[in-house]
Amino acid sequence: MLKLELIELADLIHPEDLVDEIIKQNPGIPLPIPIEDLARLAGITKIEPLSSEGFEGTLIANAEKSAGAIFYNSLRPRPRQRFTIGHELGHFLLPWHRQSTFNCTVEDIAGRSNLDWEKQANQFSAELLLPRFLVTHRLQKFGSPEMAHVQNLAQDFETSVEATARRLVELNDYPCAVVFSKDNVVRYTVKSKYFEEQLCVWKGDALPSKSPSRATNTDAEEWDEIYSYWWLKERRSSEMPESVYEQTLCQEIGYKVTLLTYE
Repeated sequence: MLKLELIELADLIHPEDLVDEIIKQNPGIPLPIPIEDLARLAGITKIEPLSSEGFEGTLIANAEKSAGAIFYNSLRPRPRQRFTIGHELGHFLLPWHRQSTFNCTVEDIAGRSNLDWEKQANQFSAELLLPRFLVTHRLQKFGSPEMAHVQNLAQDFETSVEATARRLVELNDYPCAVVFSKDNVVRYTVKSKYFEEQLCVWKGDALPSKSPSRATNTDAEEWDEIYSYWWLKERRSSEMPESVYEQTLCQEIGYKVTLLTYE
């Protein structure tokens, strides 16, 4: 049975610390993480969908933040809805998010906002839906990263491929990076702490011309080997990896996720 001792959360100001305490209180928490049930235990009395293109999520709470309601965009896929609910729950639980009403846009939920509280709410949601302890345990079993691991985790945790790929890279003990693109143009990249090389592509750059990731259709289970200089910034001071290995998952309307690694 789920529980939430709110007094234990009261003095925690960082998203990862809040989530660590929630998971600590619920060592047998089921998957996918029951985000609505946790929100209700926290004091959210209403969680309802709304059909709107003008917002992604809304939190309306009382002044003491002892009770509140969450509304989310019913037009989005279920993994996005779950992330939005987690985002609004972050606004509700993080102590310095003092205002009682938050109206969050696509930019806020997608991580394109420069507001600190939106960044923190996103971090809280990512941590809660893909808890560090549970994901790391699976990554240790998986071994070296593969796109199949992203897909398996996304299914088990009911999270989007994009959010899951970010989490897999952030928590990985292998040198790996992920490149998110649309219409073969880089949107952004994420690297693991063991990926010591610098990528030579940035936001707004085209995917490398010799990269198989540019193909219209790709086999996400197949690794392609490419000379490292197509992906990595050349260094004169020390030896670079000779090759980079890549897997690309093609999604809808031109979106792609490319996983990179090297020996």
